[in-house]
Amino acid sequence: MTHSDPTPSRKPRRRGLALPFVLAALVCIAWSVGWFYLRNEMIKRMDATSAHLKAEGYDLSWTKREVTGFPFRLDVQLENARVAEPTGWAVRAPQLKGEAMIYGIGHWIIVAPAGVVLTRPEKGDVTVTGQALRASLAGFDQYPPRISVEGAKLAFTTAAGVEPFPISSTEAMQLHLRSGPEDQGAILFKADGAKVAFTGLLGRIAQDRTASLYWDSRLAKVSALRGDNWTDAVRDWTAAGGAITVESGKLTAGDALIEARSGALTVDQNGRLQGALDVTVREKPTPTEAITDARSAVAAVAAAAGKDPTLSATLEFQNGRTRLGPFDTGPSPMVYVPR
Repeated sequence: MTHSDPTPSRKPRRRGLALPFVLAALVCIAWSVGWFYLRNEMIKRMDATSAHLKAEGYDLSWTKREVTGFPFRLDVQLENARVAEPTGWAVRAPQLKGEAMIYGIGHWIIVAPAGVVLTRPEKGDVTVTGQALRASLAGFDQYPPRISVEGAKLAFTTAAGVEPFPISSTEAMQLHLRSGPEDQGAILFKADGAKVAFTGLLGRIAQDRTASLYWDSRLAKVSALRGDNWTDAVRDWTAAGGAITVESGKLTAGDALIEARSGALTVDQNGRLQGALDVTVREKPTPTEAITDARSAVAAVAAAAGKDPTLSATLEFQNGRTRLGPFDTGPSPMVYVPR
C-alpha cells in the first residue's frame, strides 16, 4: 500500500461574485441613457409643437424651462407659460409644474402654484388663485383626451371696469372631460360653496346666496369639434350635426333650486345656445316681492296653500333669448363671440 497526499483545493472563482454587480451597473447605465433620451425627446416635441402652433396662429410659449426628475420621473417647470388661440382666448401661468412617471409617460399631473390668468375675448382677464389648482392629462391617443381640473378655495377676480366672471369664488371645483363610444364626449362640472354672479334666470335663483352647481352632459360628433380657432371649431361641429345632450344639471342656493332633467342643445349662427330643457324650479319669494313672472306666481300660490313652491316647465333658448314658458328671463348663454 502506498500513501498519497490529498489533492490541494482550488481557489474560489470570483467571477460569480462580481456578475450581479456588473449586471446592476449595466441596468443603471441603460436606465440613465433611457431617461436622458426621453428628456431630450420631450424637449424636442415641446419645441416642435410650439413652432407648429405658432405657424397656425396659436401660441404656446414660456420664458424659462427646466426639466429634472432623474431617475424615475420627468419634472417640467415653466415660467410665464402661455397658451392662446387666434380668437383671443388664452391661459397663462406665472409658474407651471408638470410631472410624469417614466413608466407612465402618457399621464401628466400639472400644478399651477401661483394660479392662472384666463383671457376672454372682448371681456378682459380673470385671475384665478386658490389653495390648490391642478390638472390631470392622459389618453392623448383619444379625442378628446382625458382631462381633469380640480381646485380648492378658488377666487376669480377681475380688474376694475372688466366684466365679472360668472363665478367669483368656490370652495371646491371639478371639471372632467372624457371620450366615449360612438364619437361622443362627456363633460362633468361641479362646484360647491360657490359665489356666483349670473344674470337672468340663474341670477334670480342664486341671488347673493352660496350655491352648488352640477352639470353632466354628452357631446355628439365630438371628432368634428376641430378648427383653426374656437369659433371655427364650434361652427364646424354644429354643421356636422353636433349637439349637447344634458343628462343632469342643477343649481342649488339655499331653498332655491333649478334642475335640468333632460334636453338637447345646439349652437346658433350667433354663437348662442338654442334648444330646450325640461326643468324644475323652486323659489320662495319674500312677502314684499312682486309677482312678475311664472316662478313667483307659482311660488306665491303654493306658499299660500302650504305646499312646496315647485314649478315644472320647459326652459327654451331661442333667438338669443332664454324663456321659461311665456316669460323672457334674459339672453341665452353665449358659446363664442361671432366675428
